[in-house]
Amino acid sequence: MRAHILILNFNGGDLLSKNLPTFVEAVEKAGFPSRLSVIDNASADKSRRVVESWGGRVGWIPMKENRVLCAYNEVAPTLEEDLLVFMNNDIAVDPGFLDPLIRPFLADKDVFFVTPKCLSHDRITYEGNKTRGGVRYGVYWASCRYPGYREGIDTPSLTLQGGFGAFDKKKFLELGGYDPLYLPGRLEDADICFRAYKRGWKCLYQPESVVFHEGGVSFHRAFGRKGTLVINWRNTFLFMWKNLSDWTILAGFLFWIPARASYSLVSGKPELAIGLFQALPLIPEALRRRAKLKAGGFLRSVPDKTIFGSV
Repeated sequence: MRAHILILNFNGGDLLSKNLPTFVEAVEKAGFPSRLSVIDNASADKSRRVVESWGGRVGWIPMKENRVLCAYNEVAPTLEEDLLVFMNNDIAVDPGFLDPLIRPFLADKDVFFVTPKCLSHDRITYEGNKTRGGVRYGVYWASCRYPGYREGIDTPSLTLQGGFGAFDKKKFLELGGYDPLYLPGRLEDADICFRAYKRGWKCLYQPESVVFHEGGVSFHRAFGRKGTLVINWRNTFLFMWKNLSDWTILAGFLFWIPARASYSLVSGKPELAIGLFQALPLIPEALRRRAKLKAGGFLRSVPDKTIFGSV
């Protein structure tokens, strides 16, 4: 199998200067044919100069506008490789990170996605990618900090979702890629992984592959921490309205959401309530996507709770 590492970038020239050398080294040491490119979301900084300084060892794929993760949707059909490894500009990688991401695809034709173990840039603190989720007090949640999570950090397993890793290109395109409903971002990874599970495919956590992440640098620069949280809540509600089909879950949402939104406002932490109000105008668009999924048999396939319980 051939792999193409694609680093998503927007005005991250400083991050590329730090992190690109680790990717170049990883490509040189990989046991599988691979190449490396930067997908640039219309940056206005020094990003291109940084990439060009590598003298052709790193490809440059410019976008006309910032489509965040949806830029992958436009680029993927133009590439020849079987596997696409999506990475962020705020990630550095271990020199041997690539081969463990690729091997699971050779062993199992139902693998859709493989995500690495993610440490912070201190190279010690576990950050995540072994993720579980479900519904709590009426609202979808997913986290790598579930009870007992430390016991499984070094064990390969299923994962509910992951923000970066290796994708089977054919399956990624078959699902239509990341959904622009969630722009400017957050929850796209949850959405596409959930849809993959609905097709009977697998999303894997592979701790033999290790990366080092600064964590939300680009988003926090653009929206601040509170603004990012608002977007996260908005997209959580859109995810539920689009994807979930279990009537008990949807009934629980209707029961709990008035209380949760009210508490959000009176507690001085209004991000949930603001996110809900921002999601309301997008209900028709979410329902149109839901109707398309229903017509394709997604909502009647693998039950929601089976997916949540399997990981």
